[in-house]
Amino acid sequence: MKNRVVAGYVLFMFAAMGVTPFVPARQSENYASIMIFALGFAAIFCQKVLHKEKFLDMGFRLNRNAVLGVLTGLLFTGVMLAFFFWLPLELGWVRVTPNLDMQAELKELPLGVAAVVVMIFGTLLMLPAGLFGEELAFRGYLLPKLEQRFGALTAILLNAVIFGLWHLPAYYSIYRGGAADQGAGAVALMLLAHGVSVIPVCILYLTTRELYGVSIYHCLVDVFQYTVVGSPELGEAAKFALYQSETINKPAADALGWAGQLLSIALMLGLCWIIKRWVKRAVPAAAADAAPVEA
Repeated sequence: MKNRVVAGYVLFMFAAMGVTPFVPARQSENYASIMIFALGFAAIFCQKVLHKEKFLDMGFRLNRNAVLGVLTGLLFTGVMLAFFFWLPLELGWVRVTPNLDMQAELKELPLGVAAVVVMIFGTLLMLPAGLFGEELAFRGYLLPKLEQRFGALTAILLNAVIFGLWHLPAYYSIYRGGAADQGAGAVALMLLAHGVSVIPVCILYLTTRELYGVSIYHCLVDVFQYTVVGSPELGEAAKFALYQSETINKPAADALGWAGQLLSIALMLGLCWIIKRWVKRAVPAAAADAAPVEA
């Protein structure tokens, strides 16, 4: 019964995203927003009604794990933005230019100030979509169910594959004008990047069993790449970003990017190892079984 429910949910996820290329361009982003929340609420329905399990167990408990998850997510975000954005910029492999249209819209407000405001308030506005949308669907519901069936490692890999492939229709709808215009190879590389990028997120979730840290990380990265420094591969979704990026040395920038993906996995493994070591020392041996951080 449980396996059939999970399989049906995955099919529902792909069917919901698969509609996006057939939605009129002007409505595609609105549809995507509604669809993401629909995935979250469908996950809650499966959890509560079909599996008869607790809603809070999906990652909504407010406890020590939530604090550790948030702190880890913030630290991880800072390191990743420095590696993927600041480093190639400093090396001269990527160039960032102001979006003149947005500059005209903002008038006297400096773009740098606007970027800080957008990062703060954009993340707060997007956070519900993370908590009750993508992260709830992929991490809060799907990942634990895959773990129960296949074990942690296989569950992480399956979650990454599903997450990557799930984005395919977006490149012909929400992201139109981006990687799809560069050919199927560019889209395939972006899908692979989507999948690999969530491996650290899966590791963090399985360590803390909370959605707050992974959702904050996801939202910060999305706000940055959609509204602060737009990537050409994201096409229409990033056209209103305050700045636009252009790759000057593509082979070097790509190599650094894939190295960063591997570094991100190693970094998250290290951070989660520290979390588990700290918890073992902080919690008395007699109480360790009562409030563990799960691996």
